[in-house]
Amino acid sequence: MGLERFVRVNAVLVPILVVAGYLLLDYIPLLIWFFGVAYVTFAAFICLLWGLSVASLKIRP
Repeated sequence: MGLERFVRVNAVLVPILVVAGYLLLDYIPLLIWFFGVAYVTFAAFICLLWGLSVASLKIRP
């Protein structure tokens, strides 16, 4: 999977995981909660860096 595809998939997946985690907070086992938070943090960081990279390429003359 390319980086752009990873970002596009996570642009949909991360908000779904955050809402599901919030709604099911009492029912998610602690180990899964840690992995979920780690994945959401990683995916958000990669998406942010990719977005800044694309924006900087569009700004350059």
